[in-house]
Amino acid sequence: MTTAELEQEVAEIKARLRRLEKNIEQMKRAQPAPPDADMDREELLAWLREQGLVREPTDEERRLAAEWDELPEEEKEAHKRLMESLVLDPPLSEIIVQNRR
Repeated sequence: MTTAELEQEVAEIKARLRRLEKNIEQMKRAQPAPPDADMDREELLAWLREQGLVREPTDEERRLAAEWDELPEEEKEAHKRLMESLVLDPPLSEIIVQNRR
């Protein structure tokens, strides 16, 4: 490589670096401020909703949760053991990766 070619490549790399730094700064400004550490549970949930990270449960989800709450502890534990023993093929993480493509 000639000196001129190296200088051109360095100039291109510097330009790319400036664009990346600009993008990083824009992304930082676009991120919401983290929640306050002293928020109570309700304030934190409200903040999470504002960020679109959680939502109110649907009527169906509330019904299913109530059914779960009514189960005896032994039945809950048996169900948890069953779910923990399941082997997915492909693994759930792979399914998620495939669905994101």
